[in-house]
Amino acid sequence: MVRRNASRALLALVFTITLVLSACSSKSNEGGAAESSSPAASSGAASSGAASSDANDPSKPDFSEPVKLKLLFYTGQSKRMAELASNELKDLVKKEINAEIEYVYLPWSEYGGGKTDLMLSSGEEFAAYTDINYMSKSVSKGLYADLTPYVDTYAPDLKSNVAAASFDAFKQNGKQYAIPVGNRASSAAFYSVMVRQDLLEEVGMTTIGSLADLEQYYDKVHAKYPDMIGFASTDATYMLMYEYTDQNLNWINNFIAVNEAAQDDKLISWYETPEFKKYAGLMNGWYKKGIIPKYAVTNQPQLMSDWNAGKAMFFPGTATRPIEGIAGITKAVPTAKLQNYFLSKNDRPKISRGTYNTAYFVSANVKHPERYVAFFNLLQKNQELYDLFTYGIKDKDYSIDENGRVTKLTSDLFLDDWMMMNDKFMRFEKSVPDDFIEQYKHWDDDAILSKTAGFNFDNTAVKNEESKLNGVFTEFIAPIASGFVDYDTYFPKALDKLKAAGLDKYIAEYQKQFSAWYANKPKA
Repeated sequence: MVRRNASRALLALVFTITLVLSACSSKSNEGGAAESSSPAASSGAASSGAASSDANDPSKPDFSEPVKLKLLFYTGQSKRMAELASNELKDLVKKEINAEIEYVYLPWSEYGGGKTDLMLSSGEEFAAYTDINYMSKSVSKGLYADLTPYVDTYAPDLKSNVAAASFDAFKQNGKQYAIPVGNRASSAAFYSVMVRQDLLEEVGMTTIGSLADLEQYYDKVHAKYPDMIGFASTDATYMLMYEYTDQNLNWINNFIAVNEAAQDDKLISWYETPEFKKYAGLMNGWYKKGIIPKYAVTNQPQLMSDWNAGKAMFFPGTATRPIEGIAGITKAVPTAKLQNYFLSKNDRPKISRGTYNTAYFVSANVKHPERYVAFFNLLQKNQELYDLFTYGIKDKDYSIDENGRVTKLTSDLFLDDWMMMNDKFMRFEKSVPDDFIEQYKHWDDDAILSKTAGFNFDNTAVKNEESKLNGVFTEFIAPIASGFVDYDTYFPKALDKLKAAGLDKYIAEYQKQFSAWYANKPKA
């Protein structure tokens, strides 16, 4: 999650179309909390609204002044979401926090840079998604508002429904610069391989437990369906990790890894390791064999299209991806099934970055940062509002059966499901098998929290080096890491470029800050 965040966001977009989840209420393991026909009309939904504010009591939210908020998202607005935003959602937000919201939509290519950076640097007032690395860079430039004074007063429900460690992950120098949203099983994200289980069974296999099994699966399916592609991505760093090293690696960013099995603060210069050389060799072998299609060099978005159209065999997995993507694929292939497998994981525990899905920042010069925080609170306040933001209006956009299973009555998106996921409120569709729900509930059972959780890097001292390194990565390292070119031929020059860009200085600064933070970190 902390590595190649813009790529992660693009991949997540493919699957937001179809995510369906379960509620974990006290009444049922699969949800089934009492519902009202209109959250906006519910007394529970309005319990912290403008009427309850008290401008004379700093411990209570003050919603007396009407305000306008701007929220930036990286998906297109569906017709149904536009209707909801102009009616029920508009009324709800006005009643709850006395605010009016403008929704702005950009393509995912503008996430973590691009137009988002331009909006920040020009002083626009808005809120949007962030990740830890983007937050660290932006805070060092003074572009994010400090939200610390407002969390307790304006986000009490969110604080109750989202883990404290998730809030800590988005602090820098003790200050809260982004508000986390979500609380779900999220360990080992991208470390599993998600395969087309229907194809696996069709060619006479039942399970996959190693790289050899995965390549055998590809060979058999390719022999039967030669037009299908194998891997619908160009990054298997996490997915193949158990195959190319005995360490339990995790990545802080493109350049730096840690061994989670070691009880120390040592950072690893990833591209200088024998593990990277072995990984690059595996990817180059996949490219030469056709597991990674040749068109990936110039047209990586086509990989996503082929996967969603049911024309690919496997993809990096997460705890929820088999249900996030199944509805989209079954539109093209009604018999499709998805399943996660780990390749030679053995007894290495899964690594967790925390249970949040994403987080929101607020730009530095907004007039009412507290009102943005109050809006984030609505996203994870209770079951009714969760359902409204995620599914729309009950019995119009979705229905719920006696077991808490949801049926969508519209294919339109509301807020991104992957962002909203919270075990306290999540719902599964009827089509999701019971055994998968059980697997999901126990996904984090063997997980350990990353030693880097809560650490945020201040890049002030190495801004120039970081910028140069990112350029070298794009031009020289990414083609090697994706398998498009041979490691032995191209890596020596790429390493020279990294060194000239300041790799050693960059890692030394990272190590200095991480060691200081690690030394003061409470030990378990």
